[in-house]
Amino acid sequence: MEKDLSNQEQDSYAVNIQGNINGVQIQQGTTNSSQFQNVNRVFDYDKVAEILNEIGKYVPMFADTYGQDCKIAENALNEAKEAVLARENPSKIKKALSILKDVSLRVSSSLIATGILALLKQIGV
Repeated sequence: MEKDLSNQEQDSYAVNIQGNINGVQIQQGTTNSSQFQNVNRVFDYDKVAEILNEIGKYVPMFADTYGQDCKIAENALNEAKEAVLARENPSKIKKALSILKDVSLRVSSSLIATGILALLKQIGV
């Protein structure tokens, strides 16, 4: 016996991802199944601190680079630096760095902002 599948409804799903993602699994078209993923990533506080210190050299140019958003950029950088020094949860650090990245993307025509974006990319932001 064959089952006629031509009249069955098909569910269609779309997965839209914007930006970088790591350690993600997507499973579609299965019922009652499970997946296991073991991701062992150690957050490199020293590397992040090194990058933040490099970015910190550009703080005197933040006003010219970011204009009215210079305080947002500076506060995000300082928050990330403090969190790295205290070895806080990496998600807190990444959140602050995402703010810095977003502000930098708005002025990506700036050489300083472009340099900061390149440095952030080195640590996966």
